[in-house]
Amino acid sequence: MKYRITTIGLALVAALGQAQAQESIEPKEADHKLIPYGKEKRQVLHLWLPKTKSPTPLVLHYHGGGFVVGDIREKTHSRTAAVCNAAGIAYADVEYRLLNQAMLHEIMNDCARAVQFLRHNAKKYNLDKTRVASYGESAGASASLWLATIDDQADPNSKDPVLRESSRLTAAGGFWVQATFDVIQWPQILGLPEDKTPYWGMVKSSKAQLGEKRFNELRKDMDMLGNMDKNDPPMHFSPGKEGQGVHSQRFVDVLEKRAKEAGANLIIKDGRESLMQFLTGKLNAKK
Repeated sequence: MKYRITTIGLALVAALGQAQAQESIEPKEADHKLIPYGKEKRQVLHLWLPKTKSPTPLVLHYHGGGFVVGDIREKTHSRTAAVCNAAGIAYADVEYRLLNQAMLHEIMNDCARAVQFLRHNAKKYNLDKTRVASYGESAGASASLWLATIDDQADPNSKDPVLRESSRLTAAGGFWVQATFDVIQWPQILGLPEDKTPYWGMVKSSKAQLGEKRFNELRKDMDMLGNMDKNDPPMHFSPGKEGQGVHSQRFVDVLEKRAKEAGANLIIKDGRESLMQFLTGKLNAKK
């Protein structure tokens, strides 16, 4: 018992020391701002680079906002980026189109393209394209889950060299994740009638715009629960919140259940320090 108490005490001291060390790091200004990764106005990213000779791993961040708000324009200073840089890891903050400009599957293509763009420019920015992770909050967390579970989006025959690159991740995570973008499943998950389910209006308008056949094809592509398998990268997401909203614990419950069924590597744990230690640990692990 004495040994166990001592071990726990040392672990707590180490964790406290890491947290204090991170808090002492000042926010850093991005080395490259509003880099266009596509032709659309919102297809831009900021990039923070550590001062190293060897190619560095990379963390991408996707902002929240329910795909209706959110941007990175004025967010050119970041402590999280500075912490990653101090650990020898590059950091990118990604902006993407919103639902008034593009459909959800097109927004996911933006998120994948940001990964592919940075891989395509790995030599230019001294990045290790074999070690790439992502995380975000709410919509951004779900975008990371989508990237972690979808098949590789690389198209070796594309005329666009960016799209020939892999979209696969080394690790993924985030806060307040939605378990699937197939909103047809949300009434059952959340225990709500259809007309009270968030984004149900988007479902009806998308089906009318796309036609039933294409709509059902995209349902499969957008279903992270259905696409999850044991070959997906390790994932770390936070618990959800009480209630039946878009941050509900009900999403986390079905995500955990599906991960166990599929044999996927999923951790549910709260705290930004825990998530960043998870991501940096996976990225700095030996190849």
